[in-house]
Amino acid sequence: MKKSFAMMLTAALTTTSVCGFAFADEAANDPYGKYDELVTYTTGYSLTNQGADVLAGTPYENDTPENNAYTRYLKELLNIQNENDFEATMGDDYNQKLALAIASQSLPDIIHVPDYSTLVELVENDMIEDLTDVYNNLACDTVKESYESYGDNNPLNTVTFDGKIMAIPKTQLSDGQDFLWVRKDWLDKLGLEEPSTMDEVADMLRAFINDDPDGDGEADTIGLAMRADVYGGYPNNTFGIDNIFTAFGAYPSIWITAEDGTAVYGSVQEEMKDALTLLNSWYTEGLIDQQFTTRTNDDIVALISSGKCGAFIGPWWAPFNTALTSSYATDDAEWINVSAPVGEDGKIQAINTQSYAGFVAVRKGYEHPEIAMKIVNVNAEYSKQDTSDASLEIRENQPLAYFNWPLYCEVQPGNNAQLMTEHVLAAMDDESKVDTLTSDELSYYQSAQNYLAAEKEGKKADSADYSQYMSRIVSMSRMIENPADFVTPAFYETTESMAIRWASLEKIEMQTVLKIIVGEESIDAFDQFVSDWNKAGGEMITEEVNEAIQK
Repeated sequence: MKKSFAMMLTAALTTTSVCGFAFADEAANDPYGKYDELVTYTTGYSLTNQGADVLAGTPYENDTPENNAYTRYLKELLNIQNENDFEATMGDDYNQKLALAIASQSLPDIIHVPDYSTLVELVENDMIEDLTDVYNNLACDTVKESYESYGDNNPLNTVTFDGKIMAIPKTQLSDGQDFLWVRKDWLDKLGLEEPSTMDEVADMLRAFINDDPDGDGEADTIGLAMRADVYGGYPNNTFGIDNIFTAFGAYPSIWITAEDGTAVYGSVQEEMKDALTLLNSWYTEGLIDQQFTTRTNDDIVALISSGKCGAFIGPWWAPFNTALTSSYATDDAEWINVSAPVGEDGKIQAINTQSYAGFVAVRKGYEHPEIAMKIVNVNAEYSKQDTSDASLEIRENQPLAYFNWPLYCEVQPGNNAQLMTEHVLAAMDDESKVDTLTSDELSYYQSAQNYLAAEKEGKKADSADYSQYMSRIVSMSRMIENPADFVTPAFYETTESMAIRWASLEKIEMQTVLKIIVGEESIDAFDQFVSDWNKAGGEMITEEVNEAIQK
């Protein structure tokens, strides 16, 4: 396989007609064919909140969204180049600029579509190309097999309209369970074991508050840090406390399947009461940050970074958060992820996310729609097998600036994070297996070795190496050893009435939740909230959701 790939790489980087890649018509019909003349495409570049500053002090600090490790690689491999109609930070900023492009009928040639409703709008207005033939003829095996790994939840189902594949779905890269993240150095200092049950978590929080874990002689540490919006967005909601609700069999903010087979909204189910009652008791006792309702995300990061908080709930990749990297660098904090709090079966109760996380679409009429598929192929398969000098920049950028990929569209199997960690762990145990690693896995392996080497010398590892090691090795190993029980939501999308009423419904939901937690209202207020929620449109939306599921 390695020899075959090496031959394919040599061919793809060659422009002779013998290889079949010298002519545009042949390149257009080859998954990795190189165009004879440079082909440009316009796009809207989606920037992450991580920002380009992560490259400061590296040889790549002057890279731009049009000239970086990934765009240079694509230009060398395929002879294509992006020209950005607009650049915007992922989220509201990007969504607004895309909405303007749609409204003005000035859609870029190839575009990242962040949500399903926008994709539907583009399809219904006949603004994007049918990619059925492009996918069937050019999608590489890795892409096809990755989609198929999701079974009935195949992301292709979402982009298929009247039998036509209208976009290339990005797979969900952040799937997995949330954990309780705690300061192990605090546990050790106080002689505490890792908690598991809800009572054990409470005992740990009491000790973190009362027993001076930071050793400064002051009662200035807090218990559990948490977001003001409490839950939602699982598993991408660092500092959310969804796991406390799910441990009680409550699944707020998602649509779940009831015993009678219908879809119901988790936030208005009876199981919410037990979780809210517990949280009220914790808040009253002081186990929860007493200022959580007014803290921003930056406030929580600053609180943890200052060494005054040793517990929060977050995803397996939480070590990438500045709260952990900075407290590790300045406070000798040792963070670990703990499988807690668990449900009745002794496992974390987790929520499956949707299988897709955005889409790549092509403007109708663009003469090279195949470029979108070729870029996804390179990202998903080719670059990950390429260990030649041509991919050196990518391997060096992967731990830091993976977000620079044009049309950033990862396509991976549903359990890809676990598979990659297993491969890296095997290579750490047996060096002969290093040569079997993909370029991504090789970068994670190198980060792990860098981290361990620094620790052995009594030095601080670089933040990127620390984050990769703690996420890919420590955290993911815990997830492999103690897998969660997952609930799959019954419905992910938006109905007609949701678009109009959902914001107000969410507002009354969170107002009630917060008032019960901080003691402004008794738990009895929950029943009134459910009644008000149904009357304000919840009942109508529930009917629409069930109708949509039946279609």
